Amino acid sequence: MMRIGVILSFFMAVMAVETSPADANFFSRQINMGDDEKSSAPAGASSNIGSEAQVGSIITFYDGAVYAKLVNNNRIPLVGYGVGNLKHDLVKGMVASALQDNKKIMLIDTAHASKNEHLVAEGIVKGVEKLNRTKKTEVHVVTKVWYTHLGYERTKISIRESLESLRPALDHDKVNLRLHVLLHWPRCYSSIPWMECEREEQDLPEETRAAGPDPSLDPDNAWKQSWRALEDMYLSDQYPIASIGLSNFHLKEIEQVESFAQIHPHVIQMNLWSLLYDAHLIEYCHQHRIHVQAYNVVHGTVSNVERAPRAFRHLEKVAADLSKEVGEPLTAVQVVLSWLIQHGISVIPRTSNVVRLEENSAVALLNVPAFNDHQVDTVAHAVEAYLSGDDLDEIHVSVTFHAVSKDIMLYWMGHAGDESSEVRITLLRQGETFNETTYPTHKFRAYDAQNKDVWIEHEINANYGEHVHLEL
Repeated sequence: MMRIGVILSFFMAVMAVETSPADANFFSRQINMGDDEKSSAPAGASSNIGSEAQVGSIITFYDGAVYAKLVNNNRIPLVGYGVGNLKHDLVKGMVASALQDNKKIMLIDTAHASKNEHLVAEGIVKGVEKLNRTKKTEVHVVTKVWYTHLGYERTKISIRESLESLRPALDHDKVNLRLHVLLHWPRCYSSIPWMECEREEQDLPEETRAAGPDPSLDPDNAWKQSWRALEDMYLSDQYPIASIGLSNFHLKEIEQVESFAQIHPHVIQMNLWSLLYDAHLIEYCHQHRIHVQAYNVVHGTVSNVERAPRAFRHLEKVAADLSKEVGEPLTAVQVVLSWLIQHGISVIPRTSNVVRLEENSAVALLNVPAFNDHQVDTVAHAVEAYLSGDDLDEIHVSVTFHAVSKDIMLYWMGHAGDESSEVRITLLRQGETFNETTYPTHKFRAYDAQNKDVWIEHEINANYGEHVHLEL
């Protein structure tokens, strides 16, 4: 856990607002709503405490969902849905489902290279028509310019093609589409196996290749020309672009923007590793009020439980503790996502499962209670354990068995949970107690020491870190 101080110091600085326990959810206490937005906030969100996230985002409500206010005064949802790698036959239906009132996921993240922007547009239209509102529905799309299209003219071609693909949503009379355009990568890296620089260049349409030179011929400057194209299109009234930004860029490249650009990036997309370990990049974003979106959050952590099983149990304990406050079960995934959005960082989880889509939606994550300092610390350590492979210390359920009225022979029912795997633990004389550590759902049998045909089975219905007293 060598670098955990980086993320903890950053997050604890963000938490320099009221975090004492209360009845409502985190955002109902942390967000300062403008007068024009109060009516659209959730019913519980009535407190007057403001929160300016240290990555440069003032958090606000609009239409019942939570947003970050960008440095250019436009807004972007804190909870999105990533469809870049989603099977094409699922995109339309999943996007439409994401927009519904039980989810309120009003941001869809994709890319020009995903070749599904037309399906995103169709899904938006379908979803908005299903909402059947009288006024326009604001929907945000993040798309990205692939490294084959770096260079001024090539970038313009990419953006125009994206706009054309999104045209059904842009032109729909019930859709207010807000487009955010990022440069996907600063260059094609020959050292990354899946980046096939030469082949991808050869596969481009002749019109694109003729529009500008191969960006790999001048990798240090091609992306800078692309940034100028983004600036020009953003500043032009001809293109409906709400913000521009970067994805997968290193700090040394981002700092170069200051030397030639008119506009600083409004948004930076980064993976969870960069968020945890690149303290200088995070500080730069804070200083320049650049909003951070984190991707690969779930896939990089809790989707692979076996990489850090003890860390997962710590996350489950945080989920169980928060569940008691909210009155409904929460998952480890919801804990990690909420840990980020409660600090002003956008998330764009991917899924092809509509149940998971709802679990990780803006509506669901908005109801997660505020984390206390210990929970922030626990989640930070658990997430780093996944990234580093250095698992946390074990936590258990502690159980005290008390033989109240007679002698008891205590058995653990093993991993199978029945007599085929039972393991003898100890003999308890009447009045004696025995302390054991175990896990939720494990089963124990208390046999009458004089007659094994007489027994009572106990299943451990407790959460990690809790203590249970069983009278036998």
